[in-house]
Amino acid sequence: MKVLFSIFLILILSGCSFGGFKPAPPYYHWRLHNSRVLFPNSDPQGRIKFLDRRQKDMSDCGMDFVSGESDNPEVNLCLEKKGWYLEGGPVCENTLMWDSPICIQWRKKHSKPDAKPWG
Repeated sequence: MKVLFSIFLILILSGCSFGGFKPAPPYYHWRLHNSRVLFPNSDPQGRIKFLDRRQKDMSDCGMDFVSGESDNPEVNLCLEKKGWYLEGGPVCENTLMWDSPICIQWRKKHSKPDAKPWG
């Protein structure tokens, strides 16, 4: 028992000596652009309707609605066309999608010339 406590204490102290443990990077969730209007808090079924809409839109685009993410830029752009957006910005301006040919074409039409990748 003393050995386990000693190991645990060493781990805690070493973590603190390097400036503490760092939090996980922010995770960007999909948001619906007019969800407050479509699904007001006063509606008792609003949350259920919102989740049904999320499931339907993500399934229509080919995205797993449980995880809410996809590596395919076509799937992500489909979701943006349905009114969903990421908190960080457009999906084609994300560092993970930046070099995708579809996103390069999308940025030529929709992005500002000085757009920088986010995320």
